[in-house]
Formats: sequence, C-alpha cells, structure tokens
Amino acid sequence: MTKQQNLDGGAAVVRWLKAADVGHVFSVSGGPINPVYRACAEFDLPLVHARHEAAACFMAEAASRVTGKAGAVVVTLGPGATNTVTPALVSTLAGTPLIIIAAQAPTRVFERGAGMSYDPLPILSSVTKWSARVLDVNRISEYLDIAWRKMWAGRPGPVFLEIPADIMAAPLSDSPAALARSAPPAPARPAPSVSDAARLSEELSQARRPLLLLGEEIFWTGGAGWRAVVEKHHLPFATLRLARGIVDEHHPLFMGPGYSPCNATLRKALQEADCVFLIGHHFEFDLEFGDKLGAETRVVQIASDPELLNRNRRADLAVAAAPANVVGLFEAAPEAPVERDWVDGVLAAWRAEWQAQLGKDADDGKLHPIAAVDAVTEAAPAETIYVSSHGNVDFWADARLRLGAPGRYLRAGQSGALGAEVPYGVGAAFAAPGAPVIVFVGDGGVGFHVTELDTAERYGKPFVIVVLDDELWGAIALPQEASYGAMYEMDLPRRDWAKVAEGLGGKGYICRTREEIDQAVKDALASGKPAIVQVSVRSVISPYMEYIS
Repeated sequence: MTKQQNLDGGAAVVRWLKAADVGHVFSVSGGPINPVYRACAEFDLPLVHARHEAAACFMAEAASRVTGKAGAVVVTLGPGATNTVTPALVSTLAGTPLIIIAAQAPTRVFERGAGMSYDPLPILSSVTKWSARVLDVNRISEYLDIAWRKMWAGRPGPVFLEIPADIMAAPLSDSPAALARSAPPAPARPAPSVSDAARLSEELSQARRPLLLLGEEIFWTGGAGWRAVVEKHHLPFATLRLARGIVDEHHPLFMGPGYSPCNATLRKALQEADCVFLIGHHFEFDLEFGDKLGAETRVVQIASDPELLNRNRRADLAVAAAPANVVGLFEAAPEAPVERDWVDGVLAAWRAEWQAQLGKDADDGKLHPIAAVDAVTEAAPAETIYVSSHGNVDFWADARLRLGAPGRYLRAGQSGALGAEVPYGVGAAFAAPGAPVIVFVGDGGVGFHVTELDTAERYGKPFVIVVLDDELWGAIALPQEASYGAMYEMDLPRRDWAKVAEGLGGKGYICRTREEIDQAVKDALASGKPAIVQVSVRSVISPYMEYIS
C-alpha cells in the first residue's frame, strides 16, 4: 500500500505507538478512529478488532502483563470511551502501564449535543493516573510523550487521551521526517543511597528468621539475580501477583503465594519472622495491611514509588529504589545468619499445607476444584501462561499453580473484577505467540466476555478456557449460606459452554473425570483453536473465601 502523502492525526498516533514498541493496537470499530486504522495498515502496526471495548482494554492490559511493555487500546467516543472504565480501574489497582486513546465529536459541535458525544474526562480521570484532551493535531506526539512519562512515573498505571474526530483526521503541518522520533525515554530507576545500602547490609547481617516477599515492581524493573539471593542467604520466599515466577516456584525455598488469606503458613511465618524484606510491593489487602506481623518483626521495604513506602505499616528501613538496583547489594552482602531449623520448619509447613489438599476425588460425578486444577496443570506444558481472576474457583487455582518464569500468571484479582479472564487469555495469546495459554474461570465469570473466542478464532490465536462449573455464584453463595443458612438468587443453571465455543468457531469439551480433563486439555492445545473445557465441580468454599468471610 502506498504511504499517505499527507500524514494526519491517526498517523501521528500510530507512528508514536510504534516508536514506543507497542506490539498491537486493540480496538472496536468507530468512524472517528478510521485514521488510526488506516495508519495501522500503512505503518504495519497490528490491529486487533475485539467484540467489546472493555474486552479490548483487558486484552491490551494482558499483553502488558505478559511482555512487560505498555499496552494500547483505541476506542470510539461516548460509550466506547466509558466502556474502558472498569479495565482502567483494574490497571490502576494492578499497576500495569496502559494507554487508552478515545475519539470525541468534532470540535465544531462541542457543547451542541452531537451524537454519542459525552465528556468522559471526569470519569476517566478518577480511574487513571492522567487524562487529557488534544486540540491541536501537531501536538499529538507531545501529549503522548506526557502520557508516557505519567504512565511510568512511580508505580505504573493507565493513562487516557481523547482526540476529537476533526483533530484525528487533520493533516499534520510537520514534515514526515519530524515524525521519525526515537522511542520515548525509559522510565527512571532510582538507586539506593550509600547510607541506605549500608543499613540494608546491616539488617541482612542480623536476620535470623527472615522472610523475602517479592512484589510486582520486580516484574517491571527486571527480576534477574533474585534466585541467587534466595540461595546465598537461604531465604524462604513468597511471590506476589506479577512477581509470580520471578524465581522458579518449584524451588525448595518457595513457601507459597504471597496471599495471606490462602496461605496459612505465610500468616504464621509473618508473626514469627524477625525481619521481613518486602521488595517492590506494599502492605495491602493480600498481606492484611501488615497488621498481622509479629510485634518484634522488623520491616525492610524497597520500592521506587515513595508513596508506597510506609503505607499501612511503617518500615524500619524504607528505601526509595528500584528492586533491580538493590539485588546486587543482597548478592554482595555477607551470608545472613539464618536459623536453618526455623526456615526448614516454615517450608515443611507449606509443603504439608499444600499436600493436604491432594487426593480429592470425584463425588457423585463432580470433582473437587483442586482435583480439576491439578488435572489441567498436569496435562499442560511447563511454559503455559495461566489466567485466573476473583471467583471461588480462582482462589483454588492460585495456591495450586507453580510458575517457572515471570509473565506467566495473569490475575485480575487486585480489583475484584470478574470479566477480565477470557480477554486476558486472548491478549496473552497475541502477546506470546506459540505459548500455551489456559484460563481458569467459573460458570459465572465466563459469561462476561465469552464471545471474545470469536476474536481469537478470527486471528488464529488459540487458547483454552477451563470452566469450573459448580452451577453457582460460589464466592458469594457459599459464605452467604454459612452466614444466613440460605442462598439468595445464587443459582446458575447448567449451560453447555462447549457448544458456545463450537458456535464461535472453537472447540468444546465436557469433562467429569481427571482422565477426561487430561485428554481434553491435550487435544485442545494441539488443535490450534480457541477452546472451552467445561468441568463439573463440587461447590466447596476455598480457604481464601473461608478466611476473609
């Protein structure tokens, strides 16, 4: 195709996104964003057309979680923009970099009640790190530079930019050469001061019962070296959210996911430890806000964003530095005087807790959720990317998964939002071509965006959705029954999700036994098609839901 002689606002957007190393533009059709579509074709930036703007946004965020790079979505005006609100909230609470670009009515009809026109900036401002409107086509790249800096500053997050239709279609006065910009600057990675480095070494030299909690910022700043730290100092470690897999979780010093409500061993260890090293994270809900630490437990917290330091629990040493800039200090420090017997006891307790859940078999034709999860993971290759969310079945999956590398665990649970699961699977398939992708979801969550199987099929992006079907909104129903002795409008009739998958061009399987799951997962992964594996499971409250309820 011949390149445009007169570059417009759409070209400015696409040329900038390419310079920023964005891999795909996820979108849903809209007339005002046609200049972006044309520019994607002309400048060879892959365009992915989803079925719903929220799903497109989730796909872009999933790509960010897999690659460690910013995701991008372009949507139309009005409801197209407001459909991005929930994914933006998920991105904000997860700390993932996401660029949302939305159209607006032409400037000549501002404040005249134009069709679909609505001012989304007040709404998007509340769920993003920064939002703005561009009113000069020649400043689009400048505004995207601002958005980039805001997106990466401190803890990453989403940004929102609105471009009216006439600005998007307007010709640029700058020459094409002026648009051949270099990549936006890499985000700053602060380093520890000399005094902080000395104090860190001192804390490590005194730690006899230490815990190492590896948090999500490590994913964005680089995870190399932490395995060597774990092994040199014999540190029991837990991983949180996007840090899952930063150190291979099959490692003998792994003590489970860093989610206190689903990890009783972690809860006990946090009370007994004399020093907790919290790296690239803060004391939020999954760590019970630091409230359950022992009275004498010291805290060393390291994070780039000063706003996260001392949040909820004051640290004895708070260091404003990127984790990648402190890992060398841990490696160089003299070996910590760790009480090996205590560490071995912690690890034995975790193994016993994990093993206690094994051997769950069928009961009246329905598997325990753990048996189903284990059957899936045993059938899947080691390099599989897993997706879960915030339902009862997802909490069973969280504690069973073992991640061997970063970027293989996508969980929208930070916000508590359902609906991200299926689009996350699609986004992961785009971000990591050839990698197996498996989504765990309940029969409630699958209904939000199941039609995105069509998107995956149209683009030839296979992935597998495992629907753990207990015919119930289990995360709410089971605690509800425990509290009130009854459930209120919680039943979900059995639906044939396998046929839904087939109707959308994919593969479908119904399973009731571990053997059937094994065969279905292997067949689905080999098929080259998006697929649903529907498994009947018992309604059993997860340890996570039981604890927080």
